[in-house]
Amino acid sequence: MFSTTLRVCLLAAILFVNLSSAFPLIGRDVQWSFTLFPSPSCNGTIGDPHAGSGSTGCRADLHSVASAYTLNTIAQGCRIEFFDNTMCDAEELSDVAAQVTAAHTCRVPEARRRYGSYQVTCE
Repeated sequence: MFSTTLRVCLLAAILFVNLSSAFPLIGRDVQWSFTLFPSPSCNGTIGDPHAGSGSTGCRADLHSVASAYTLNTIAQGCRIEFFDNTMCDAEELSDVAAQVTAAHTCRVPEARRRYGSYQVTCE
């Protein structure tokens, strides 16, 4: 009896951990998402998707420095700041995405800038 109960508990724990790892956003509302692209055309290549809920610190965990992005969704009160360097330096601000930014439109930074890091702020 004890071993059967232990097996069931162990199996339940393993399934919970595996599902949480495979689907980390289950149970959380996605407040923002965007896709970074290595080319300025936003097509013909596989994008680097990013999504989350709430504010973040500086994120430089990009697969590579990006040349363009598409905004997929952003909640009221959230804004995404994109930076040319990997340190979210305010002097290197490339673009800001908020609810007024058109979704699913390819956005390319001005003045030869690129996207090397980002941070999200939600009220």
